[in-house]
Amino acid sequence: MQFKIVALDILEANLIAPPQNLSKEIIFQFDINIEHRWNTDDEIFIVVTTVSIFSNDKEHLLSKFKTNTVFKIAELAKHVDTANSKNNMPTDVILDLNELAISTTRGSLFSFLKGTYLHNAILPIINQTIPA
Repeated sequence: MQFKIVALDILEANLIAPPQNLSKEIIFQFDINIEHRWNTDDEIFIVVTTVSIFSNDKEHLLSKFKTNTVFKIAELAKHVDTANSKNNMPTDVILDLNELAISTTRGSLFSFLKGTYLHNAILPIINQTIPA
Protein backbone atom coordinates (compact mmCIF):
# COMPACT_ATOMS: atom_id res chain seq x y z
CA MET A 1 0.00 0.00 0.00
CA GLN A 2 1.21 3.46 -0.87
CA PHE A 3 0.57 6.31 1.54
CA LYS A 4 1.92 9.72 2.47
CA ILE A 5 1.30 12.31 5.16
CA VAL A 6 -0.66 15.24 3.74
CA ALA A 7 -1.49 17.21 6.89
CA LEU A 8 -1.03 17.53 10.63
CA ASP A 9 -3.73 19.30 12.60
CA ILE A 10 -3.36 20.22 16.25
CA LEU A 11 -6.85 19.78 17.65
CA GLU A 12 -6.17 20.41 21.33
CA ALA A 13 -3.19 21.74 23.28
CA ASN A 14 -3.73 22.29 27.00
CA LEU A 15 -1.50 22.90 29.99
CA ILE A 16 -3.06 22.41 33.40
CA ALA A 17 -1.34 24.00 36.39
CA PRO A 18 -0.19 21.42 38.93
CA PRO A 19 -1.54 21.78 42.49
CA GLN A 20 2.05 22.23 43.73
CA ASN A 21 5.50 22.64 42.21
CA LEU A 22 6.73 19.54 40.42
CA SER A 23 9.80 17.88 41.88
CA LYS A 24 12.90 17.61 39.70
CA GLU A 25 12.74 13.82 40.11
CA ILE A 26 9.23 13.52 38.71
CA ILE A 27 8.58 10.63 36.37
CA PHE A 28 5.77 11.62 34.05
CA GLN A 29 3.05 9.15 33.13
CA PHE A 30 1.62 9.17 29.61
CA ASP A 31 -1.70 7.86 28.34
CA ILE A 32 -1.96 7.56 24.57
CA ASN A 33 -5.16 6.95 22.68
CA ILE A 34 -5.34 6.24 18.95
CA GLU A 35 -8.47 6.48 16.80
CA HIS A 36 -8.85 5.88 13.08
CA ARG A 37 -11.18 7.76 10.75
CA TRP A 38 -11.41 7.78 6.99
CA ASN A 39 -13.01 9.27 3.91
CA THR A 40 -12.89 6.84 1.00
CA ASP A 41 -14.06 9.44 -1.54
CA ASP A 42 -10.91 11.51 -0.93
CA GLU A 43 -8.70 8.49 -0.06
CA ILE A 44 -7.97 10.13 3.30
CA PHE A 45 -7.10 8.14 6.42
CA ILE A 46 -6.78 10.03 9.70
CA VAL A 47 -4.98 8.87 12.82
CA VAL A 48 -6.26 10.84 15.81
CA THR A 49 -3.63 10.75 18.56
CA THR A 50 -4.44 11.96 22.07
CA VAL A 51 -1.65 12.24 24.64
CA SER A 52 -2.46 12.93 28.29
CA ILE A 53 0.42 13.68 30.66
CA PHE A 54 0.01 12.98 34.36
CA SER A 55 2.09 13.39 37.49
CA ASN A 56 3.88 10.23 38.58
CA ASP A 57 0.99 9.21 40.84
CA LYS A 58 -1.42 9.66 37.90
CA GLU A 59 -3.53 11.77 40.22
CA HIS A 60 -3.12 15.08 38.38
CA LEU A 61 -3.59 15.68 34.67
CA LEU A 62 -0.90 18.14 33.58
CA SER A 63 -1.43 18.36 29.83
CA LYS A 64 -3.63 17.06 27.03
CA PHE A 65 -2.52 17.21 23.41
CA LYS A 66 -4.52 15.92 20.44
CA THR A 67 -3.60 15.75 16.76
CA ASN A 68 -4.94 14.54 13.44
CA THR A 69 -2.27 13.04 11.23
CA VAL A 70 -3.82 12.89 7.79
CA PHE A 71 -2.64 10.34 5.24
CA LYS A 72 -3.47 9.94 1.57
CA ILE A 73 -3.79 6.21 0.82
CA ALA A 74 -4.17 4.96 -2.73
CA GLU A 75 -7.24 2.74 -3.22
CA LEU A 76 -8.33 3.18 0.40
CA ALA A 77 -11.86 1.91 -0.35
CA LYS A 78 -10.45 -1.59 -0.92
CA HIS A 79 -9.19 -1.72 2.67
CA VAL A 80 -12.04 -0.29 4.74
CA ASP A 81 -15.68 -1.20 5.18
CA THR A 82 -17.34 2.18 5.57
CA ALA A 83 -20.84 0.73 6.03
CA ASN A 84 -19.69 -1.21 9.12
CA SER A 85 -16.98 1.26 10.22
CA LYS A 86 -14.40 -1.51 9.90
CA ASN A 87 -10.76 -1.10 8.98
CA ASN A 88 -9.41 -4.13 7.07
CA MET A 89 -5.91 -2.83 6.35
CA PRO A 90 -2.97 -5.16 6.95
CA THR A 91 -1.62 -5.02 10.51
CA ASP A 92 1.83 -3.88 9.41
CA VAL A 93 0.32 -0.90 7.57
CA ILE A 94 -1.75 0.09 10.62
CA LEU A 95 1.35 -0.16 12.82
CA ASP A 96 3.29 2.03 10.36
CA LEU A 97 0.53 4.65 10.24
CA ASN A 98 0.23 4.67 14.04
CA GLU A 99 4.00 4.93 14.44
CA LEU A 100 4.21 7.87 12.04
CA ALA A 101 1.30 9.61 13.77
CA ILE A 102 2.78 9.09 17.24
CA SER A 103 6.22 10.29 16.13
CA THR A 104 4.76 13.36 14.45
CA THR A 105 2.68 14.09 17.54
CA ARG A 106 5.78 13.62 19.74
CA GLY A 107 7.61 16.36 17.83
CA SER A 108 4.64 18.74 17.93
CA LEU A 109 4.14 18.06 21.65
CA PHE A 110 7.81 18.73 22.37
CA SER A 111 7.56 22.09 20.60
CA PHE A 112 4.38 22.94 22.52
CA LEU A 113 5.92 22.07 25.91
CA LYS A 114 9.27 23.80 25.28
CA GLY A 115 9.90 26.46 27.90
CA THR A 116 7.07 25.30 30.18
CA TYR A 117 7.15 23.37 33.45
CA LEU A 118 6.66 20.23 31.32
CA HIS A 119 9.73 20.82 29.15
CA ASN A 120 11.20 17.49 30.29
CA ALA A 121 8.01 15.51 29.66
CA ILE A 122 9.21 13.83 26.47
CA LEU A 123 6.89 11.21 25.05
CA PRO A 124 8.84 7.94 25.01
CA ILE A 125 9.17 5.64 22.03
CA ILE A 126 6.13 3.37 21.93
CA ASN A 127 6.32 -0.35 21.21
CA GLN A 128 2.97 -1.04 19.58
CA THR A 129 0.98 -4.22 19.76
CA ILE A 130 -2.39 -4.97 18.27
CA PRO A 131 -4.58 -7.38 20.24
CA ALA A 132 -5.22 -10.69 18.53
